Amino acid sequence: MKMYHWKRRITQFGMLGLIAFVATIGLFRIDFASASFYVLGRQVEWSNYPFLFGLAIVIATAPIITYMTVGSVFCGWACPQNLFSELANGLTHKLLGKRADVRVNGPGMIVAKSKNKLVNWLLLGLAFAAASLVLAFFFLMFFYTRSDMVALVTGENRQPSMIVMYLITAFLIFIDIATVRYLYCDYPCLYRVGLRLFRSKEALHVSYDASRSAECEKCNYCATTCITDIEPTAIRITDTCVDCGECIDACDRLHAKSGTKGLLSFKVGEDASVMTWRRMLGKAFSRFRWLVSVFFFIGCALMVYGVASQKIVDKKKLALEEQRIQRIEHVCHQQCSALQATCNGKNLAGCYRASACVCSCTLKQDPSTPQRETLLQCVKNSNARAEARK
Repeated sequence: MKMYHWKRRITQFGMLGLIAFVATIGLFRIDFASASFYVLGRQVEWSNYPFLFGLAIVIATAPIITYMTVGSVFCGWACPQNLFSELANGLTHKLLGKRADVRVNGPGMIVAKSKNKLVNWLLLGLAFAAASLVLAFFFLMFFYTRSDMVALVTGENRQPSMIVMYLITAFLIFIDIATVRYLYCDYPCLYRVGLRLFRSKEALHVSYDASRSAECEKCNYCATTCITDIEPTAIRITDTCVDCGECIDACDRLHAKSGTKGLLSFKVGEDASVMTWRRMLGKAFSRFRWLVSVFFFIGCALMVYGVASQKIVDKKKLALEEQRIQRIEHVCHQQCSALQATCNGKNLAGCYRASACVCSCTLKQDPSTPQRETLLQCVKNSNARAEARK
């Protein structure tokens, strides 16, 4: 029985479902148009410095805490990149052969002769393309509203910029899951870069019982099941081990036939005593670097304060104000269109008269505007410059 495999798979799909839920419900969104975050449906402007500083602190300290405690468990048990890399590998092996490899960092193009058929390549490409389109949709929901994304799919309001962004995102995801896969973990992933800097044997890791090495002199089963193609019996601190536990399952299955325990296990630190999950987690979290933890909670507090202190925007009032401004612009455009038509490089006086007309019209339409003095000055200066240009 696979002790870790299905638990990890449930966790991975649970994380994927959580991300999709957050995107769909709109619990967190980045809006470039209004220069704001949307948290729990509440607008938080980028000028909200308590929230901004808190977010920066949390982003900087949260990974360090996991590095020092649970190691790379996030990579193997929660990261969507690893999940889709595994699924892409599995589909590739099913359609192109058990040892097929089409990755850019692999040993080269390897395809079974019996599977090297156009229909298999088409099925693989279509599967990757469909996954890319779905993933791109949920990714963009972190930047566009749900109604905008639904309108994009239904065709009710397809903005060219959104279509281009959607297609570019889908294309990049397609390249990632089709050919890049675990190469992303080795180089572009900032989380992995930090993990190499802060990870130590004091964090949760896969441990090998070297005292029983004679039992696996001719066995390579754990290495063949490793999803990142490393040697589980000699893991280095720089290796791309994601603490998935697949090698542990493989070793345990093999030794279960002889009634013995496998040589691989999860461990925190170098303690040789038997570890339970409760003991491992307790020991891991007891090794917190308290300074980092304090900063993390300060960051959380700043974010909560930033959201709570953000002034709530009256969207209805804002919409009415925009309608009023548009109405005034429409009326003034009609009144001053004849003068605006005379504005050109050879008739600057016409430009000044058109400007004076627009300012005067705006003032008549909204006499109580806070910009009254500015508009009066605009009318006076524009008329004076028009007279000077005669």
